[in-house]
Amino acid sequence: MLRLLSLLLVLPLVSGCVGDDVPTVALLVADEDAGSATIDVAAFTERVEEACRECEVEVYDAGGDAAEQASQARQAVTAESDVVVVWPVEPDAVEAIVPEEVPVVSLVTLVPGSDRFVGLASGEPDVAEQGSDLEGARELVLGKRRSMTYVPVRAMSEQAADVVVGQLAGTSVPGGEEHEGVTSWLYDTTEVTLDDLTTVLVGEGVITLEELCAGRTAARCQRFGLR
Repeated sequence: MLRLLSLLLVLPLVSGCVGDDVPTVALLVADEDAGSATIDVAAFTERVEEACRECEVEVYDAGGDAAEQASQARQAVTAESDVVVVWPVEPDAVEAIVPEEVPVVSLVTLVPGSDRFVGLASGEPDVAEQGSDLEGARELVLGKRRSMTYVPVRAMSEQAADVVVGQLAGTSVPGGEEHEGVTSWLYDTTEVTLDDLTTVLVGEGVITLEELCAGRTAARCQRFGLR
């Protein structure tokens, strides 16, 4: 909350940093429907618009197609987006498209030449077969898996939004560190087992007990004392 309040203080700078035009953020997403998605588009958009009420977020979803994302990057540049935020399908395919004068914030995977980066300290995890956090958690309860990988998607998305607002306002955002020559905010994944399932996922508001213990998992939730 304190960080968000501090960002709200820069609103006059955000409003004035691009003249009379509405500041526009282009969010290029590799594949929002992928089971391994590591960006919460709604959380990102809400955070940007809370801190910069005049800002608009334009979302481009490549559906896992590198050529489509390259085309979308060109559209974003043609539309004169003030910041380009990209979770790349293929990092090198985006690098040469966005001109140097347009700030680029990389998500998940670092795009060469980016101004800022928000991602994972250990690189992108292989969680494609896991599905969503809820699906993974329910499989833990059902005994179909022994552990799951939790990626702090919402925290990363909100941090990326804070970084974008900082770019628009020309102000620094605290907490960054140097990673491959780029100021970065890096997050750790967590291996979650049945023993710490509610502490991590329910406790942090990622899922609810009602969602976890609905239908087929109800009896096992009761057995494990999760209800």
